[in-house]
Amino acid sequence: MKAHPPLLGALLALAPLPAALAAEEITGPEADSQASVRLAADGGEPVITSEFFNKLTVQTGYGPEDSQVGRNRESFYSLRYEPSFAWYSPEKRWAKWMVYGRLWLNYDSSQSSNLANESTNNNAREQAEGWYAELRELYVKRNLIGDDPRFSLSFGRQRFNDDYGIWWDDSLESLRFNYQDSFSDGFIAVGQKFHNYNTDVNSLPASEERTLYVMGQYAYRWSSNHQVGLRLMHENDRSDHDIDDRYDFKGWRYGLFFKGEHLPLDSDYHLELAALDGTMDNTAGNGVTSTGHASRGWAALGEIGKRFDHLPWTPRLALRGGLTDKPSDDNDGFRLNPIQSDRITRQGSYSTRLTSSFVALDLRNLSYYGLALQTRPTPRSALDLRLTQLNLRDDQGTLPIRMGADYRARRQDALATGQGKGDNVGQMIDLNYYWKMFPVALDGKRLDVNTLVSASYLNAGSALNTGDDYQLSVGIVISY
Repeated sequence: MKAHPPLLGALLALAPLPAALAAEEITGPEADSQASVRLAADGGEPVITSEFFNKLTVQTGYGPEDSQVGRNRESFYSLRYEPSFAWYSPEKRWAKWMVYGRLWLNYDSSQSSNLANESTNNNAREQAEGWYAELRELYVKRNLIGDDPRFSLSFGRQRFNDDYGIWWDDSLESLRFNYQDSFSDGFIAVGQKFHNYNTDVNSLPASEERTLYVMGQYAYRWSSNHQVGLRLMHENDRSDHDIDDRYDFKGWRYGLFFKGEHLPLDSDYHLELAALDGTMDNTAGNGVTSTGHASRGWAALGEIGKRFDHLPWTPRLALRGGLTDKPSDDNDGFRLNPIQSDRITRQGSYSTRLTSSFVALDLRNLSYYGLALQTRPTPRSALDLRLTQLNLRDDQGTLPIRMGADYRARRQDALATGQGKGDNVGQMIDLNYYWKMFPVALDGKRLDVNTLVSASYLNAGSALNTGDDYQLSVGIVISY
């Protein structure tokens, strides 16, 4: 078994990462709870027992097929109407019970990139095309357990997400116990996927079948500007050995995170440290399975930034980086599981990936570093530029980016003949413009409109044989 290198040293080598305006627009009870209290005609607070929310997302763009580097480029577009509802008993202010549901009504022209999708990490998952509907969430929540507002319990299909998707970024059937206090919060959950609840692709891929997850988090805000937390996940893949599901992992993932903002000199930081330890069963292409391989690995990523409020457009300059262990073989090393992703989904701004809005990372056999320049041309807009260098830890190991299977096979053939070596995956250039309309009050609710324009370019390095690639996209989100 491979020993973990000193993770603290890896963290210190990384200089952390703050919020690069990231996250899809939040709808439903969480978003509405941030709005001003709506007053009744007599000046008192209205009694709310149910609510209905609407979200419309329109996206179009041009890029490689299925957003896989090296594939033929095509135009793509998607249309999504996302209604959601919440029912409270006896009323919203002190609800003991809540029922929440969220539905997708979609049209996708292809499987190309759609950052509004959740958990886009699993390449084996078949993506529906054309018209389809999907039930994303439907759960019952019991608040005020023991008449204590800090504790709640929820059961059903519910979403798990955090600032970085490397821990959880998907919906699954689960039982979840939540704790929320003034300076600390956490949860413990157990869950497993049974279906996609999709009218087009309902069955799970082999890589997601019969996998049980036990998840937990505890975060403590030890000052007004600093937070530290612990995360744990037990993953038990009980699926049958299948060539369509090569890797079956059983073991633990664990890690720490640190974040802070509004520090001296108006700086901020965010550090994530994750590790895994367990066993891996591997099914080769000929159907032969070998079991019990030791699988250990770690990843550290982060960003540290400083905003210059005295300059025009109040620019923020950030140093960014990420590092994983160097796998000793195909079964070893850090990797993401099917309910994780490389998305940044921070509440209050737009969604993007760790290095770009185009290239998806698997956080395996990878190191990256770069600069980000974020500006605010107006109070409700942002113009951001990111430059990132991607490298392999092992120049003959697996590539950590999403690309076509034919290119992966071609690279393996080249390595077998002593060609195609090199650890330089390439350089990512990512430009995003985001605009958010000032919210408008309509019938006691809030209308929000925002637009995101993205341009991403990959300057391919010696580790790639695909050549350079790029993607352009425009998206509009309307929430009410």
